[in-house]
Amino acid sequence: MRTILLVEDEPFVRRSIRSAIPWEEHGLRIAAEASHGLEALDVIHELKPDIVITDVFMPYMDGIELLQKARAEGCEASFIMLTCAGEFEYARMALEYGASSYILKLSMDDSELLRALDKVKVQLDKRAEQQDVVLWDTVQERLPYLWKNVSGKEDSGIGTEKRAGFRRLQERYARLVLITALNGTRPFSLEEARAMFPVECDGALRSLVFVSMGVTTHFLWKEGKSLVGVRSAVHQESGMPVICRTSTCEEETALESGWLANVNWLDYAYYDRIPERNVYKGDADKRRWQPVPWEMEQEVIRLFERSAVNECASKLSELWRFMQETFMPMTLVKETAERLDKLFARISHKPAEDAAGLLHLPRHSLLLEALTERMQRYAKGRGGPKPPETDHPEINAIIRYLIQHYDRDISLQAMAQYVRMDENYLSGLFKKKTGDTFINYLQRIRVNEAKVYLEETDLTVAEIGERSGFANPSYFFKIFKRWTGATPSEYRTEHKNKKAGG
Repeated sequence: MRTILLVEDEPFVRRSIRSAIPWEEHGLRIAAEASHGLEALDVIHELKPDIVITDVFMPYMDGIELLQKARAEGCEASFIMLTCAGEFEYARMALEYGASSYILKLSMDDSELLRALDKVKVQLDKRAEQQDVVLWDTVQERLPYLWKNVSGKEDSGIGTEKRAGFRRLQERYARLVLITALNGTRPFSLEEARAMFPVECDGALRSLVFVSMGVTTHFLWKEGKSLVGVRSAVHQESGMPVICRTSTCEEETALESGWLANVNWLDYAYYDRIPERNVYKGDADKRRWQPVPWEMEQEVIRLFERSAVNECASKLSELWRFMQETFMPMTLVKETAERLDKLFARISHKPAEDAAGLLHLPRHSLLLEALTERMQRYAKGRGGPKPPETDHPEINAIIRYLIQHYDRDISLQAMAQYVRMDENYLSGLFKKKTGDTFINYLQRIRVNEAKVYLEETDLTVAEIGERSGFANPSYFFKIFKRWTGATPSEYRTEHKNKKAGG
């Protein structure tokens, strides 16, 4: 119902207007009256009416000045001006200053007043609709800033400012429902959330959704006095854990603390642990957002730099056990995995793979497995600079395949099938575009990779030959000497002597 402030210095006119129409039947209510502009300005500050019906000429402060001051102070109420026959210039000024319309007092009747009010109501509805769209778009845009706080990142001044938009929502609704799922790469729709928690979702007026790190959260706002509490469930089709929390909007940080508590509860599922019965809200505030000790990460990186792939994988497992034993929040674990992944790629001079492939994994063990596999892929092909690309897409595709999979059994016939070309045609095309035969090109990649292992690791020559893609030690010896003029053992000894001599 729209509220009205009636401003008129003549009591008779105020009574006439008040009794002119059945206000509530038209969705209106005269909430207050004032006899002049100064009094009206105070009422506007306190009441914040939707509509102001005001006379133009009044003592102390007239209607034009009231309109000007109200607008200057941020008042968005619609003004309907009441004028006398000789005051058209003032009516024109009122329209220039933002009044919605004016009515001649001497000729005013019920229908004219209703027409003016209907016009104002349409304007107010349109403005409210536009403001509502802006508000919800703004809130959706600001959810990432709130997520940063929930996921343990340090807040900033701008983040605090942007989160203030949620306060406006809490002033409009009585209940907030937060439904959070550890869904991984599988989408978790609002329809699924409603089906799992029909009582909690019943009567929801508006909703938003946010997805990050394999966690989906639906935010639903409700009016009325629905039940407040927490309920968890498992999605029957996928087995994903889901938690639903209903709270009042009276608490200033209801959205933020509720979201944090939901994610905190899902940490148990992430580690394949059974959630404690009381892990809902209070424990969320006690979580310690301590990062992974740098010395542990540093050891992983050092081993990777030395191409000690097996040792690096073992140290990664040790790091993952540490995070599980200390019950580190999964958001920090995933950030650690993303950071290590980028470091592996940078050290290998390769583009980092899509981070989503790590961040969306719903279990701690799966994340370790995926990161280890990526580390091993990055480690491949570190034996020299990346070969230049040619002007032929199929040849480039073969080169990229060789760099990534040189340790496998690769033949020209298999590559011909890979790019759907005739084997003989591909043989000639490959030499034309690269300046080398296919077998020589592959052998050079394998020999360069073997050099790195010989220079930077203590692996046996047989192990290095196998990791570099050679079928057996004797073949490794033969090809390595052909390309370098030395056996693998001689090459290693020569490199160590040069390094020792500075």
